[in-house]
Amino acid sequence: MIGSLFELSREPVLGVNAGGTIVFANPAASALLGVRAGDSAAGILSAHILEDPAEQFIASVRLGERHANVSVRRTEDVMVCAWSVRDSGPPSLTRGKSLEELSSRLMTARMAIDALVRGTHAEDNAATSETVRILYQEYYRLQRLCQHMRLADSIQQGALPMLSGVTDLGTLCRELCDTAGMFFSDRGVALVFEADLGLHLTMADSGLLECMLSNILTNSLAHCKAGDAVHVKLTRQGERFIIAVQDNGEGIPPDKMARLFNGEPTADNADPTAGVGQGLLIARGIAERHGGAVIMDSRPGQGANVRISIPYKKCDDLQLKSPPVRYRSDGMNTVLTEFSLLADKKYYTRRMFD
Repeated sequence: MIGSLFELSREPVLGVNAGGTIVFANPAASALLGVRAGDSAAGILSAHILEDPAEQFIASVRLGERHANVSVRRTEDVMVCAWSVRDSGPPSLTRGKSLEELSSRLMTARMAIDALVRGTHAEDNAATSETVRILYQEYYRLQRLCQHMRLADSIQQGALPMLSGVTDLGTLCRELCDTAGMFFSDRGVALVFEADLGLHLTMADSGLLECMLSNILTNSLAHCKAGDAVHVKLTRQGERFIIAVQDNGEGIPPDKMARLFNGEPTADNADPTAGVGQGLLIARGIAERHGGAVIMDSRPGQGANVRISIPYKKCDDLQLKSPPVRYRSDGMNTVLTEFSLLADKKYYTRRMFD
């Protein structure tokens, strides 16, 4: 029996058959989840995880107020699920004040750069224009870092603010993919979006969802080379929407994928475009804040496939008549910030600041 292999494991492990019934749960799983063989898995694993067709994947889940990952491997007759739990830490006033100070200093730096460029007309000088673009792009990279630190901190403390409104997921995904397409094409990577027929309206925070999808797209772009492609597909499956992002890039090793899910740095610190490893942590936190989850499978050399599950929440007549929520509070600058690690510096000009 495969379950006997995990009896002494400190890691919670359980097996689920094709009918959704738990066939084994090691002592660690019974203690953590309060389940035993014969129970239904529906109470602890949502349908989008139980029904996911991938042979091997990692998914985000919530256990009360705690964040968790579940690593899944399908065999012929059982789905083996191993759990990894991360407790949220206590609020840090020092961290919050540091982020506020960083934001303030960053804004001062932006105004200083802008004043210098305007006063010296450096952008109009062929000898200095490239330096100006580098300065502007570095500002956006710092801005992205600051925003992501704040989001990650809020997620880890279970205090991510959310402003829900009527959101057309089809329009949001299409517009973001259309805009991001120029960054992908610059690198020789095709970005293709498609959606099934029908309306894709739900109650959600559009700004957070755009940030979530931008992070997933940035991760795909970082693992693709010229000639590769990224496909984004929006579908509705029962009472949830699925945003699938699939690329045919270099793929991600399983051990690295698990660290990415937890927001741990995995790249060479000497690489200025590597980021700090918070993209997937932010994406899963935003999905979970909406009552959804992120599922990811990837193999080296075979690309990555990310599925984002967002619950369908019906909009009543009054909500449908209300003004739509603006999800780009700063226009093009929002996209320039999110893709600043990988975009060409030619997009970073004084005009974009204005």
